[in-house]
Amino acid sequence: MHNNTFIARNSAFNPYRLWRKEIGFGTSVGSGDALARSLYCGMKPIASWDSEQSNCLPTGGVYNLEFSPEGSLLVAACEKKCIQIFDPLTHKKIHSVNGAHSDCVNCVKFLDGRMFATCSDDTTVALWDVRNLKKKIRTLLGHSSWVKNIEFSFKDKLLVTSGLEGSIYTWDINSYTEYNLIYQRVFHASGLMRCRLSPDARQMVMCTTGGLLIIIHDLNLATLAQHLHGFKVSLSNESYRFIKYCKY
Repeated sequence: MHNNTFIARNSAFNPYRLWRKEIGFGTSVGSGDALARSLYCGMKPIASWDSEQSNCLPTGGVYNLEFSPEGSLLVAACEKKCIQIFDPLTHKKIHSVNGAHSDCVNCVKFLDGRMFATCSDDTTVALWDVRNLKKKIRTLLGHSSWVKNIEFSFKDKLLVTSGLEGSIYTWDINSYTEYNLIYQRVFHASGLMRCRLSPDARQMVMCTTGGLLIIIHDLNLATLAQHLHGFKVSLSNESYRFIKYCKY
């Protein structure tokens, strides 16, 4: 069958594909690729922004993007120590914070409609309020190496950060000390890269440079340090990848 005809027949928008499915015919080899192609080939960029073509300091690479919860803002974490804020509706940049950190900004995470956090290779995490970006709300100190990832548990109101020194910290955003938030190191693993939380914060996935994935089910951030006390990440063969499930 001619390639174009095959793609057209297996398009997501072709009733022929649905008819075959309804009468019980199996999917043919390559139909999944044809379906995906029909869905995504029409996706075209509607706007772009290049700092080198505008009258502002260069941003370097864009390391992370995050929408605000209601979708009215898009925040970019940039290589050249800055964060950029865009309006997704007008496709325009509305604010730039140069020198947001003293090194690369790696990740941004919204905590609610107005507050977001950033992390950096300068080993710090910063809290920001979109209503006043002239000054950080707070700089969080605790990591001793590049901070690469931020997650937020809405049910626990805890910020979760991971750094290349191998530590994962939780930060209580509702408790303040004179210079910091109350925080706890809940896990440490050599070669830790990043951690991610599921949307309901009931699972955590961690990955290491050695290829190890650690999946924690029934997650309780308040007791995580206690339950993982003494747990050691090790690989008998560094080239062998496996998944370790921890459940408690």
